[in-house]
Amino acid sequence: MHRYPIRFLLFLNFFVLIFSCNTYKNLQKIHSPEHCVQQFRPAFDKVIYKTSADVRTTHISGLLVIKYMEDSSTRIVFTNEMGFPFFDFGFLAHNGFKVYQITPNMNKEFIIKTLKKDFELILFRNMDSTRYFALTDGHWIYHAYPQASGINYYITDTRCEHLLKMQRASDKKPVVEASFIGNVSENTPDSILIRHLNFKFTITLKKISGLAAQ
Repeated sequence: MHRYPIRFLLFLNFFVLIFSCNTYKNLQKIHSPEHCVQQFRPAFDKVIYKTSADVRTTHISGLLVIKYMEDSSTRIVFTNEMGFPFFDFGFLAHNGFKVYQITPNMNKEFIIKTLKKDFELILFRNMDSTRYFALTDGHWIYHAYPQASGINYYITDTRCEHLLKMQRASDKKPVVEASFIGNVSENTPDSILIRHLNFKFTITLKKISGLAAQ
């Protein structure tokens, strides 16, 4: 006799939990010109970052090079301090992607896919202007670019003077947050932080100015 009320309460709590976890449900759609967020697109002619990555209990560090190529592609190469390559990725024209090299320990589809999406977020790639829209909570503007799965948000203040953070999100909540930290000289950020929210995975990058132009 008492099982049905209990089941109903469990069912109700389940839906309350689902809707309470929707980070974006109260945002209001607004008109905001796309050039507002495009002004923050980073410029990586050739930049070298001292980089560390923490994945659960594993820590790796080294140097990460981001370089724009003459064919309009972007190359990202991550090596340890001795020059041993962890990976070498190419982000090609028309949203193409190529793995030039990757260490066997990292050569797994989900790792490659995760890293690809993380770097696409901070490189301002896959920003289809025909699908762009903007939302606000009254304090921030969420510049939204739908992806094949989920949405990339570039979040600014309402006057669009500062890029506050970037998010890769599901339909309901962010799964990755990234930030340009410190000085952003000529649209080249001094430091970058990429942080996964659904499992322990963080990438931190600190620009090495003396080597960038070499």
